Amino acid sequence: MEFMRIVLVLLSCCYCASANSNAVLKNNAYTGTVIAINPAVPEDSNLLIAIQSSWIEASGDLYTATRQRSYFGEITILIPKTWSKQVGYQRAGSESYETADVLIAQANPVYQDTPYTLQYGKCGETASYIHLTPDYLTNQSFVEDFGPRGKAIVHEWAHLRWGVFDETYTTGYSPYYYDSYGTVQATRCPSTLDGKNKVVDYSTGTTRDCQRNLENGLMEDGCLFLPYEEQSADLTTSLMSHQYLSQVTMFCHNDETDSYNHHNREAPNEQNRLCDLKSAWEVIMESKDFVNNTNPPKYGLNTNPIFRLVQIDNSRRYVLVLDTSKSMEGTRLEQMRQTVSIFISQSVAIGDQVGIVEFNTNAYKLASLTMILDDSDRTNLLNKLPTKAHDSTCIGCGLEMAITVLQEQGASAAGGNIIVFTDGEENQKPMVKDVADEVIQKLTIVDAIYYTTSGNADLEQLVEDTNGVWFYGDMADITQILGAFQSLASPNDGDVFTETFKVHSASFSVDKYSTYTGSVTIDSTVGNQTLFSFTWSQYNIAINVELEHPSGCTYSTNPLITTNSCPGHPLAEVNTEFEFVEFPLPGTATVGLWKYYVSTSSANSQAITATVTSAASSKQIQPIVVSSGLDQTDVGTGQAIVVYAQVSQGFSPVLDAQVFASIGTPDGGETTIELYDAGAAPDVRLNDGVYSRYFTGYTSPGRYSVEVTVSSTDSNPYLQSPGSRAALNVGTVNSQGNVVLNPNAGKYVPRAPSGGVENFTRIVTNGGFSYTGKPISGDKFPPSRILDLFVEQNDVYSWTDGLTLSFTAPGSDYDDGKASKYDLRYTINNVSKLLDNFDSCLPINETYVKSGNLNAPSVAGSKESFVVLPHLFGHTDKVTIAFAIRAFDQSNNVAEPSNAAPTTFFVDPPPGSAHSFKASWILILTIFLLLSFIM
Repeated sequence: MEFMRIVLVLLSCCYCASANSNAVLKNNAYTGTVIAINPAVPEDSNLLIAIQSSWIEASGDLYTATRQRSYFGEITILIPKTWSKQVGYQRAGSESYETADVLIAQANPVYQDTPYTLQYGKCGETASYIHLTPDYLTNQSFVEDFGPRGKAIVHEWAHLRWGVFDETYTTGYSPYYYDSYGTVQATRCPSTLDGKNKVVDYSTGTTRDCQRNLENGLMEDGCLFLPYEEQSADLTTSLMSHQYLSQVTMFCHNDETDSYNHHNREAPNEQNRLCDLKSAWEVIMESKDFVNNTNPPKYGLNTNPIFRLVQIDNSRRYVLVLDTSKSMEGTRLEQMRQTVSIFISQSVAIGDQVGIVEFNTNAYKLASLTMILDDSDRTNLLNKLPTKAHDSTCIGCGLEMAITVLQEQGASAAGGNIIVFTDGEENQKPMVKDVADEVIQKLTIVDAIYYTTSGNADLEQLVEDTNGVWFYGDMADITQILGAFQSLASPNDGDVFTETFKVHSASFSVDKYSTYTGSVTIDSTVGNQTLFSFTWSQYNIAINVELEHPSGCTYSTNPLITTNSCPGHPLAEVNTEFEFVEFPLPGTATVGLWKYYVSTSSANSQAITATVTSAASSKQIQPIVVSSGLDQTDVGTGQAIVVYAQVSQGFSPVLDAQVFASIGTPDGGETTIELYDAGAAPDVRLNDGVYSRYFTGYTSPGRYSVEVTVSSTDSNPYLQSPGSRAALNVGTVNSQGNVVLNPNAGKYVPRAPSGGVENFTRIVTNGGFSYTGKPISGDKFPPSRILDLFVEQNDVYSWTDGLTLSFTAPGSDYDDGKASKYDLRYTINNVSKLLDNFDSCLPINETYVKSGNLNAPSVAGSKESFVVLPHLFGHTDKVTIAFAIRAFDQSNNVAEPSNAAPTTFFVDPPPGSAHSFKASWILILTIFLLLSFIM
């Protein structure tokens, strides 16, 4: 009966109303959640049933966990185009694999089938995606590993939607700690969750009691906390700690009247460090979903979701909407023609469709949707590109005509890509805002390429509302525009084996009689469909290009065959009308260093752009992929923007890469910043393959472009932990006190990092952002907030050795430059005071600093370490001591106080330490000798 109910949901979903691709919570129901299946996943109707049954379960569990405040009302499942067409599937609209909330894909090489979330934002920020595997959803044995699927999914949804973190110990955190009573505790939430500490031998399936580490009194390495299957009847938390326990159905909170489920602020975990010791429930209730009593509890609701099944088209449909108003006259029009021609000639894949619309005072269809089957189709489209600019600007007209083109011959506009190329100005009705609702309702995706810094907030909003991206480029360098088109041509279905990657990009000037030499590294993960492309600026005067193979032979624009010519020469295709040369390499390009030499016969210097793209070398090797993003697209006075780049091969993060972001400014300049994966703000997790950096180098209000370049040297390892994951059930303790091990747990033992990756380069053109603040004058930016402050007592049986505080140095302007001084403060037995009123806490001055100088910060990104011995004011035995720190710059701009770092500081040695162990034996020996003497 359950099987039939799910099938009926599957078949009836084609009549469901459409939803936005971004999840929205309204009237307690989430709509717009997208679950996307990777095209590499084999077609399986049982998987679709499993997805739905799992999320039906998750919806009920979410309703319970949020105390009747939310459930999944409508869910869209995105079917890959590699699956067969079914009657019940709708055509996908603005949904895409890249913007999905949940990915169903092959196993992570390290996490295997563990549910996890790629989470690299700060506390309270939405994460990137949840990753579930087909095996996890269809194989019942995984319920034993991670608990009921519904609760495991809610655990991941909390990461994704509300930006909370794990409350168990994770990589870089201690599994055990001393609580404020001096008792050794396992890292968990709540602290009332009971269990036993055991060392597990996975090879034999046996356990033994843990021994104490004699140096610090904590548990020995390898000791694990195994919870009781049955806890106190009052215990119901926490889903961010032990979601697999049957009694755990809710999140730890801060309600002092419910001690059993109260948040454990003393545990050394990610939630406490990144969320200022707040409980998961506090963070959730502060989110936009529930703040100010939004979506209050509603009882007795039917929580079963409605499922929409939509399928990606076999081909992409692009309508180019080109601005030919008077303001585009001259060089702008010529460069638009040049960049659009390269998009049509090189970027659009075989089987995709392209239509062309121009707009000035009105809009005109220049070409209906044309499927690209061969070079003649491309040539026909190139011949229809506009050649004149005149009259006013009606962007709304262009959008309306694009919809008309998409709907020709009764087709649906849903899923079509409208690419608007404009200088941003509009002065003719209908305006963008007049047609925006219609465009959104048609489920199209609108992207924009801005040619100037002129603002058009309405178009930017439409781009955002339709899950599109906008870019900015200028006349000085068309590289950004070429990169924008290349990004827009990338597949949106998750198939990295059909994607074309940019492996080289350069802009340079060549004078008459001179030659420019460049080089490109082709790595083994790419090589198919490799294309070397060169543009020039002086019309009808072609450049001369020689391309040198790693073996030493050459291809050239000179068709003459010489003894040094490579087999297949000549390959060069020269287009003098649109001023570009391309070398499409046959087969799979040879791995190694390629060189190119560019010269010109022009009487004047030529502005040249060189671009090299390549696709995956085979379906047996995952290509190295870079994805990049921004934390916002509109920045005001005093704000910094964060640039992110994720570097991975499959689902394996790539470490130790060199990552640079080039920021194009409104005045035509460029600023380059290096991104880091260091675990310091804005990066929240060390070594997860996500690189980030603040940018504050605004030159003036206007649009800024972003391009990220990633390169690497040999022997870069992969990481073990790229995200936040569900807690693994290693084993539990039953009601008789016996350990019941999970026989599957051994396969999840962390693996050592795999071998390195070879030399490679990837370049990604990101969407742009707008600076809408005031012109920058003087030092307006503070140092960044320190997020990785850690404290540790140096010797638990020698209190005079003090404590070591470590963190990553901030800069003068966020993470750039060097701060001028640190303000370090502490509290004793009152951690809350650090968070609530930092200035009233006790300062650490130089008297208390045994090592380091608070008035001499290191350059941003450096590792700082201070040894301090605070004044204990007569305290004995032990105290809970907590520290926080902030930085000042030379202009006295001050950062926010850091994360609070608490620890139990022992004046007298703790039980179980080497000192107390030795003292106990001395006492026993003394008693034995006295008894012997008496007898």
